Formats: sequence, C-alpha cells, structure tokens
Amino acid sequence: MKLNRFYLLIIIIAVSSCSRHELSSLDFEQLNKPEKEIFLVSTAQHSTQEKALFELINNYRLSIALDTLAFEGASYYFAKKHSMYMISQGNTSHDNFAKRAEQLSMNTGASYVAENVAKDYDTIDEAFEAWLESEGHRLNIEGDYTHSAISIKENEEGDLYFTQLFFR
Repeated sequence: MKLNRFYLLIIIIAVSSCSRHELSSLDFEQLNKPEKEIFLVSTAQHSTQEKALFELINNYRLSIALDTLAFEGASYYFAKKHSMYMISQGNTSHDNFAKRAEQLSMNTGASYVAENVAKDYDTIDEAFEAWLESEGHRLNIEGDYTHSAISIKENEEGDLYFTQLFFR
C-alpha cells in the first residue's frame, strides 16, 4: 500500500510541472455572473530579458512550422503577478492557476489557457532548454495557442522566477 502511495505521489509531481485549463461553457456562464470581478489591465511591454525569451520561443515555433504567439498585456499582468507570488512563497507552483485562467478569460475571451513556470535557471537559454526537455512544458510551447506573455522576476538573492501564460 505504501508503494502505491509513493507511485501516486511521483505521478502527481510529474504531472504538476505545467498546467492547462480549458474553460467550458459552464465556466463562461459563471464568469458572467455579477459577483465575478473583472480586472481591467493595460497593455505592457516585456523587459529586455522577457522579450528575448519570448523571441526564442517564437523562433522555435517557426522552426517547427507553427504560428508565432502574439504578446498580450493581460497575460503579462497575470504572469507577473504569479512570478511575484512564487517569489513570496520561495518556490515554483501553479497555485491558483484556475483563478488566473478565469481572470485571463474575463479580460481576453480566452477559451483555453496553459502555464509554464520555472526557477533555478541562471539564464533564459537554460530555462528555455529545460522547458523543451520537459514533455509537459514543450507541449505548452508547441500548443495551439495564439497569445502569450512571459514574466521573469528576480528575488533578493538573484534567483530568477519564470511564468509564461499561453491562451487562445
């Protein structure tokens, strides 16, 4: 019995390395209820480092005959907010992903949202290569998405925290 729990724990950890959330029609009905708050966010610009990683991902997508992703300000806002949250927690996570996906949908009309997160990489090249080597992260990068944004934030010790949101 303990062995089964161990394998279940390993599977949960492996699967939780990236997140996807499809917003069903029921989700959209709930989003339109008055008690749901809509966050109005302005468009923003990636930092130089964020822009470079975004370009790496788009160049990769082009190299495998996929359309490039368009930068989108609301997804940048929510990615940045999550990177700051991860810094406050001291680890990577997909905590509150469903809520982020719903908020992104309310602001953009997204019907499908995915997320990649990372830390413990010193450069954007290292993070990018790690995402490509991870099946779940690579599937998000190669997914049928139209828009995205990447947030890279640094904690006080100089560790980089990465969040990328994808949607269509």
